[in-house]
Amino acid sequence: MAPMALGLGDGGEQNAPLGRAVIGGLLVATLATLFFVPAFFSLVHGWLEGRHQTAPGIQMAGVSDEFDEVSE
Repeated sequence: MAPMALGLGDGGEQNAPLGRAVIGGLLVATLATLFFVPAFFSLVHGWLEGRHQTAPGIQMAGVSDEFDEVSE
């Protein structure tokens, strides 16, 4: 993508914006995957854990308490 983004070669100036858009999109998607998605997951997971601890008598959908206690 770098040669395309630099506009090298015949007619390269027409393809340069496409190359820059692809490089920018890949960078943004990579950063979002590495930072935004895990941070969002952590926030939601912490919120659900806090919600589960504040109301112990209420069973959340899909969450079972049968494995919370260690059995011998």
